[in-house]
Amino acid sequence: MARGGPGSPRRAPLWGFWTALGMLCSPASQAFNLDVDKLTVYSGPEGSYFGYAVDFHIPDPRTVSILVGAPKANTSQPDIAEGGAVYYCPWPATGDVQCKQIPFDTTNNRKIRVNGTKEPIEFKSKQWFGATVKAHKGKVVACAPLYHWRTLKATPEKDPVGTCYVAIQNFSAYAEYSPCRNNNADPEGQGYCQAGFSLDFYKNGDLIVGGPGSFYWQGYSVAAGEFTGDSQQEILAGVPRGAQNFGYVSIINSTDMTFIQNFTGEQMASYFGYAISVSDVNNDGLDDVLVGAPLFMEREFESSPKEVGQVYLYLQESPLLFRDAQILSGTEVFGRFGSAITHLGDLNQDGYNDIAVGAPFAGEDGRGKVFIYNGNAEGLNHKPSQILNGAWASQTVPSGFGFTLRGDSDIDKNDYPDLIVGAFGTGKVIVYRARPVVTVDAQLLLYPVIINLENKTCQIPGLTALVPCFTLRVCASVEGQSISNTVALIAEVQLDSLKQKGAIKRTLFRDNHQPQLVFSLLINQHQSLQCHDFIIYLRDETEFRDKLSPINISLNYSLDESTFEDGLAVKPILNFYRESIVNEQAHILVDCGDDNMCIPDLKLSARSDKQQLIIGDENHLMLLVNARNGGEGAYEAELFVEIPEEADYIGTERNNKALHPLSCEYKMDNVSRMVVCDLGNPMVAGTNYSLGLRFAVPRLENTNTSIDFDLQIRSSNKDNPDSNSVSLQINVSAMAQVEIRGVSHPPQIVLPIHNWEPEEEPHKEEEVGPLVQHIYELHNIGPSTISETLLTVGWPNSARDESLLYIFHIQTLGPLQCRTNPAINSLGIKPAASQEDTPALSAFLRNSSIPHLVRKRHVPVVEIHRQSPAKILNCTNIECLRISCVVGRLEGGESAVLKVRARLWAQTFLQRKNDPYSLASIVSFEVKKMPYNDQPAQLPEGKVAIRTSVIWATPNVSFSIPLWVIILAILLGLLVLTLLTLALWKCGFFDRARPPQDDMADREQLTNDKVPDA
Repeated sequence: MARGGPGSPRRAPLWGFWTALGMLCSPASQAFNLDVDKLTVYSGPEGSYFGYAVDFHIPDPRTVSILVGAPKANTSQPDIAEGGAVYYCPWPATGDVQCKQIPFDTTNNRKIRVNGTKEPIEFKSKQWFGATVKAHKGKVVACAPLYHWRTLKATPEKDPVGTCYVAIQNFSAYAEYSPCRNNNADPEGQGYCQAGFSLDFYKNGDLIVGGPGSFYWQGYSVAAGEFTGDSQQEILAGVPRGAQNFGYVSIINSTDMTFIQNFTGEQMASYFGYAISVSDVNNDGLDDVLVGAPLFMEREFESSPKEVGQVYLYLQESPLLFRDAQILSGTEVFGRFGSAITHLGDLNQDGYNDIAVGAPFAGEDGRGKVFIYNGNAEGLNHKPSQILNGAWASQTVPSGFGFTLRGDSDIDKNDYPDLIVGAFGTGKVIVYRARPVVTVDAQLLLYPVIINLENKTCQIPGLTALVPCFTLRVCASVEGQSISNTVALIAEVQLDSLKQKGAIKRTLFRDNHQPQLVFSLLINQHQSLQCHDFIIYLRDETEFRDKLSPINISLNYSLDESTFEDGLAVKPILNFYRESIVNEQAHILVDCGDDNMCIPDLKLSARSDKQQLIIGDENHLMLLVNARNGGEGAYEAELFVEIPEEADYIGTERNNKALHPLSCEYKMDNVSRMVVCDLGNPMVAGTNYSLGLRFAVPRLENTNTSIDFDLQIRSSNKDNPDSNSVSLQINVSAMAQVEIRGVSHPPQIVLPIHNWEPEEEPHKEEEVGPLVQHIYELHNIGPSTISETLLTVGWPNSARDESLLYIFHIQTLGPLQCRTNPAINSLGIKPAASQEDTPALSAFLRNSSIPHLVRKRHVPVVEIHRQSPAKILNCTNIECLRISCVVGRLEGGESAVLKVRARLWAQTFLQRKNDPYSLASIVSFEVKKMPYNDQPAQLPEGKVAIRTSVIWATPNVSFSIPLWVIILAILLGLLVLTLLTLALWKCGFFDRARPPQDDMADREQLTNDKVPDA
C-alpha cells in the first residue's frame, strides 16, 4: 500500500492552531523566562483527547513541528471507530497552516479465514493509537496500547497486546512493531502486555517500549539513562504497583535485561513510579533520577490525610550511588502533582538543568498547573521559579493541563529550550518559549560616605546658602545568552528610601530637588561598567530630626520594553535570581567620638501620686517621671508611655517649677495608645529631666485588680538605644457606702378614734382602721456601683391570730423585684383608692430630709393620759410577714424605694384599752454583688427598725361641746325651773301653816323685846 507524507490528500479533516495572547493563560505566580504572552496554541477535534501525548519533531534545523497524539480521534480507516491519530503541527504557526493527521495506518482490521468465514484477527477500534508519541531525529514512533489481537485458541479471545508504528524519512515510510503479539498470549505472559504504554529512545536511536501488562506492571513508565559508568545507557522502568503497592523504579541492564538497582516508594498506593525522568540536574556529568508519586498523601498532625503528590530527586554521586531523595511536594489537594515530569534542559542558561512538573487537576476549577523548578549545584530549588496556569475548563472531563509535558528542544533558535504542555480534556496543546535572560550587575558608589553637616560646600540652584552634599555614582553592566549588544534599562533611584511614605526625606537630587530620579541606562554588553554621576544634597538640619540612622539610597532597575521590537521573537527578561534592587548607605557625622558611634546610658524612674483608684470615683493621677542620660548623646530620644485602656491623657504638669514642661503628644501605635515626649535630639550626656504627666482614669468597670503604665526611653542609636523599662502598677478597688433609712407615716396612732368604730368583719379598707405607711429607701452613696442587693422587711403582721398592721399594697420605685410570704390582703378586703403622698412622704421620696410637719386635723382635742411604757411588738415576739426584694443595679447616688400601705387593725387594740404599743418593722439589706471583676473582701450590709406607736387618750368635755349648746341647755334649764316654781306656787307649795300657841308665843316675844326701849 502506498503511503504518503504529511501532505497526503487522504488525510482526515484538518484542525487549526492559533497564537494565544496573554489573557489565555493567566500569568505565572512568579513569572520567569517562559513567555506567557506569545503562546502558540494548537486545537484538535473535540473529544479526541488531542494533547494526550506531545513531542518536538526537528529532523533538521530548518524543519520544526509539534507532534500531538489524539488517542480517541477518528481517522479515514474504514470501519474503525476512535482508532486514534497523531497530528503533525508545523511551527511557526502562521497563515492558514493547520495540524494534519499523520497516516501511520490507513487500513481496516486484517482478517483470516476460520471455517470458511473471514473473521478479524486484530481490533483497531478504540485502540488508543497516539497515547504515546516519541521522536528522535528523523524517526517518529506512535503506539496504540489498547490494540487487541485474536488468539489462535479453540475458544477465540482477543488480548490487549498493543502495537506501535515507526515513521521514517519524513513520514514517507512506516513500519509496525508489536513485540507482544506472539504465541505466549496468556495473562501471565504477554497477553495483556499493552505494548507502547510508555516510550523512550536511547541516545543512539534504539527504542524502549513499555508493556506494563506483562509481568507485574513493569514498564508503566520508561526512560534511558547512564548509571553504571560504562557509557552505555540503562533502562529506567517505573512499577507503581510493585513492592506490595509501595511502587518502585528499577534500573535495568539494557543488554541482558537484568535488574541492577531499585528505588522504592515510601507510601502504599502513592503510585510511586507513575512518571519518571532522567536529567543531570546539578551539572556534574552524572544522570539523576526523578520519580513522581501523584497519589502521595500528606499526613499532618491530628488531621486527615491530604492527597497532594510528590516528586523525588535522586542525585547520582557516582555509578549506582545516589543521595537520599530530595522531595518536592504538591500544595493542592487532588491536584495530582507529579503526574508528568520532563527534563527541560538549561532553561535560564545558568549552567544547571531544569525540570517541569505537571499537576493536571490543580488550580481554579481543576484546570491544571505546571511548576518550573530550576537546578543548582545541590539539586533543585525548593520553590518553583514559575507556575503556568491552565486557562481552559472542560465540561465533561478535567482539562488535564500539565498531564503531558515535553521540553529540552529549542524551536525558535534563541539558544533557550522550550516547553510543550498538553491539555487533552479541552483538546489543546500549548507551546511556551523561553525568553533570553539578562543578568545585570549594578552598583552604587557614594563619596563621601560620612557627611559632615558643618561642611557646607555645595551651591544648589535656587538656594542662596551653601549646603552639605555628596556624590552618587550609578554603574551597571549586562550579560546574557542571545541578547542584543546594547541593552536599555530604566533606572529609578530613591533617596532615604527607608523613610516611610510621607516622612521627610533628608536628601535631595541637586538637579530636580526631589528625593527620587528616573533615568535611562544604555549599556553595551561588551563593556565592563557604564556609570552616571549625580550630586545629592542635604536639607537644612532644622527640617529633620533623624541624624543617626543611615541615609539609604536604593536603585531599582528594569528592562526598557519600549526598545523591544514587535514580532514573533520573545522579549528578554531580567534574571529571576538576581535582585533588581541595589542599596547603599551614607551616614551623618555625629559627635560620638572617633568611632562616630554614640553609646548612651539612659535611665528611667517613675512613680504615681496615687497608689489606689476607686471604681466610680473621679480618678485623676499624675505620673512623676525622671529621665536621665549618663552616656553619650542619645539621638531622637523620646519617652514612650503606653496608656492602659482605662486612662486618658490630659497633659503635662506646668504649674510646678521643679518639673520640666516637655513637649508631649498623644499617638496611636497600631492598637496601643501612647504618650510620646521629646527628650532632645540629641539628649546630651548628663541630661536629667523630671516631668509630670496627668491622666484621667474614668473607665475602671472592667478592670481586674490594677492598671499598668509602661514607660521607656527610646532613641535611634544603634548601640544601647533604650532605657530600662518601667511598669507602674496602680491598684484598683471597688468601694460603695450604702445606707438604709425609713419612715412611718403617721409615726403614731391615737386611740380611740372620734366618731369611728371598727367593724368586726370589715369589707372595705376604711373599716379596718387608721392608715399606716412605711417607706424604706436603700441609698448607694457610692462611689462604686452595686449590682445585686437583697432587701428584707419583717412586717408586724399578727399576734395570736389577731391582725396588727394589715397590708393592702406594696409599691416600688427603682430596680426592685419584691415578693411576700404570706400573701398580703389574705381576707380579700376591698382596697381604697390610692391617695397622693403627703408633703412629708413626698420629701422623703425625693431623697431629702423629712421636714417636721404637723397636719391640722378637724378632730376633738384630746388629752393623753400618762401611760406605762409602750410594749414593743416586732418579729421576736409576734408573727411577721416577710417582704423579700432583689435590688438591681444602683450607681453611686442612686436609690431604690419600697412603700408599704397598711391599716392598723383597730379591733385588736380597742380590746386592750389604755395599753400603749410600738409596732416595729425591721428592714435589712445585704449587698451580694458589685459589677466588677474584682469583688471587695466585705460587701455592705445593715438594718434599721421603723416604729409606729399606738397610744390612748380621754376627751376633755369642757371643750368638747359647742358653746351654743351649753347656752341653750342653761336657758332650757332655767325655763323648766321657772315653770316648775310657778306650778308649785299655784299649788300653794310655798304657803306654811303653824300651830296657834306658837303664834302667840312669837308675838309675846316680839312684844317683850320692845318694852325696855320705852
